[in-house]
Amino acid sequence: MADPLISSTGKAGLTVLGISIAGLTPQIDAGVLVAATFGALIFVFTNKEYSLLVRWLLLIPSIVAGITAAPLTASLITAVTPDEVNARLPIGALVASAVVVKVLMAFASDPGAVFRTLFTSVTSLFKGGGNAK
Repeated sequence: MADPLISSTGKAGLTVLGISIAGLTPQIDAGVLVAATFGALIFVFTNKEYSLLVRWLLLIPSIVAGITAAPLTASLITAVTPDEVNARLPIGALVASAVVVKVLMAFASDPGAVFRTLFTSVTSLFKGGGNAK
């Protein structure tokens, strides 16, 4: 029988490490920190265009970006959803940490392509003309 990837001692050690890091940052909301961590893990596990090492190296910047961009992302989510929906900071942190590194990598690889894609999508919205019935 194969040994597990992380033993129960390793899991306990990672848990203590996570709690210690969360305890060292009292100014960061615990919900935002946990949501940013899970958003970064979503990025690491779902993004297949980078190697596994690169994805794990991008974990910490993704968490930091998620914590930093949580208020902006939560306000954007609140603005585009119906009035009764109010996105809280942990939701903003989750979405931001899962998306922000991918967006920044797209800008770094070819900034012109990002702007061209954005421009064509915006102009396609207005090309429909007077289709209202």
